[in-house]
Amino acid sequence: MKTDIYMIRHGETSWNRERRLQGHSDIPLSDKGKEQAEQLGIYMEDWKIESIYSSDLIRARQTAESIAYRKHLSVQTYSDLRERNFGEWEGVVVSEVKEKYPAEWETLFKNGGKFGIERTEVIVKRMMNRLTALATQHLGQQIAIVSHGGSIHLVLENVSQGTYGPENGRIDNTGISHLVFDSDKGWEVRKVNQVDHLIQAGLCQERA
Repeated sequence: MKTDIYMIRHGETSWNRERRLQGHSDIPLSDKGKEQAEQLGIYMEDWKIESIYSSDLIRARQTAESIAYRKHLSVQTYSDLRERNFGEWEGVVVSEVKEKYPAEWETLFKNGGKFGIERTEVIVKRMMNRLTALATQHLGQQIAIVSHGGSIHLVLENVSQGTYGPENGRIDNTGISHLVFDSDKGWEVRKVNQVDHLIQAGLCQERA
C-alpha cells in the first residue's frame, strides 16, 4: 500500500524577508505569509487530505491551520518536524554570517556541528523517523505535513539520493512537494516545489 505525503514549507515571515536565519526561533507569518497560506488553503480545499501535521513552530502551525480550516480538520504538531537549529547564528542576517565566517559558512550551513548548529545527520534522522511513522500510520491515504525549507530539502535529498536537495533547486514559501511512501518499495519523490497557488494569486513570479 502507498501513502501520498504533501510536504509544504511554511509561509513567509519577516525574518525570511530580512534574510535572517530562523532555525528554532518562533517567528510568526508576515502579512504576505498569511496571504500565501490563505491561497494555499483555497488551492488544497478539494484535495483528499485526511490528516494534517506540522512542526510545532508558529509559522508552520499558522500555515497548516489555513489548510485545516477549509477541510474541517485539526492540526497535530511535532517538534521533530522543525527546521535546523542554527544555534548562535539564529536571528543573524545571512550576509553578516558570510562576512564574519567566510571560511566556515558553507560547510557549517550544510553540515552543522559548531556554534550550536544542529548536525545534518541528526535532522535527517528525526525527519525521516517521523515521516516514516506517519506514512506507515496512514497507508492508503493522503496527508499534508507543514515543515521548513531546510528540513524539507534534506528529506528530498535523502529520499532521491541526491537528485534533489539544498544544492538542486529551491523551495518557496508554501511550496508543495509530493512524496509517495510504498510499504514494499520505500520512498519516491513525485514533485518538488509546486507553487501554482502563488502564481495564480500573483504572489510568485512564474518560472520556466
